[in-house]
Amino acid sequence: KPNNPAVKLKEIGAKRYAVIRFSGMAGEDSLKRHTDELEAYLRSKNLQSLSAPTYAFYNPPWTLPLLRRNEVMIEVAP
Repeated sequence: KPNNPAVKLKEIGAKRYAVIRFSGMAGEDSLKRHTDELEAYLRSKNLQSLSAPTYAFYNPPWTLPLLRRNEVMIEVAP
C-alpha cells in the first residue's frame, strides 16, 4: 500500500503485446522505422493489432545513445 495518499493503485487486466526493442536515439525516423518493422512482423505472423503503437523510453537524457533502451509496443489479439 502506498504511503503517499496522492498515489492510487489501479488494477488493469492482462493484455498481450508485440514489442520491438532497440537502442540509440528514439527520433522520429527511428520510431517510424521500428514501428514499420514491427507492423510487418505482425502481418507476417497473421497477428491482429488492437491498438496504435505505444512508445517506451527507459533512460535519462544523459545516457549514451548506445546504452539507451527504447521499445515500440502494439497490443495484439490473444
